[in-house]
Amino acid sequence: MKWFTAKASEIVKFSGGQFVNINLFDGEAFFGRLLCFSRGQVVPYHRHEHQDECFDVVQGEGTFLIDGREMRGTPGTILYVPATVEHGMRADGTEQWVLRETVHERVYAGRAAKMVVRAALKRLPVIGARFKSG
Repeated sequence: MKWFTAKASEIVKFSGGQFVNINLFDGEAFFGRLLCFSRGQVVPYHRHEHQDECFDVVQGEGTFLIDGREMRGTPGTILYVPATVEHGMRADGTEQWVLRETVHERVYAGRAAKMVVRAALKRLPVIGARFKSG
């Protein structure tokens, strides 16, 4: 797992333009990043079938588009978007709008089984040592 690897950033391109994405942490089914928008950028309505997202505004102002409604996003605003809910963003306020996005990916049986096997393989030498000492 990476801890606050904010040096790794990338430009994310989408139909409405591009924005800067800075990875903060990355776990098995949980990750966080900073999204940095310039004034005028829009992330069109979209939905994620298996991801719950939480956005909190770090700097600047913009507008969250959620399920056909608009919500002003200023520092301190927190927005939770469950999986399957349509949402988007519009950087229509200050020159720069910075959001922290925290995402939880829903884990289903197939993925859970792979995660268990991966965890067991990582600990295999430890498990084997327990049997030898007994």
